Amino acid sequence: MKFSLLMAAFALIMAFPLTAKAFDNEKMPKLQAASETMEAEMSDPAIKAVMFYSDTCGSCKILDPRVTEAMAIINPEKIELVKFDFSNKETITATRALATSKNIDGVLQEFGAKTGFVVLVNNKGEVVERLTKKDETADIAGKLAMSIANAS
Repeated sequence: MKFSLLMAAFALIMAFPLTAKAFDNEKMPKLQAASETMEAEMSDPAIKAVMFYSDTCGSCKILDPRVTEAMAIINPEKIELVKFDFSNKETITATRALATSKNIDGVLQEFGAKTGFVVLVNNKGEVVERLTKKDETADIAGKLAMSIANAS
């Protein structure tokens, strides 16, 4: 009798991992898809800093290094710098394609080809802040930090 109980227990223990593996195999594609979706959401930046730039823009030459320095101070994984370059026909064409690929066509349409500023856009596509040459590096870093905090 003890031997029969022992064998039944052993069979039950051996069957459980197989049952668990069968369950895991059925659920695995759904779990992997959910995991990939969560990873994609987590890897998306909280804020897109969209710079409206031109080689001939004096304000751009002041603002560009300040934004770059401020982004180095703040968590750069949470911010994506997107540069809309209106310097020539080729860069304007590339800017239109970039806006589409980054899903910020509305921002491009709203501001057009004006240059010398940066808009901070949240994941919903809403403009939450505007940076200009009047903003010092510390001000820019503060605005970036606040925009990230509000987006989280």
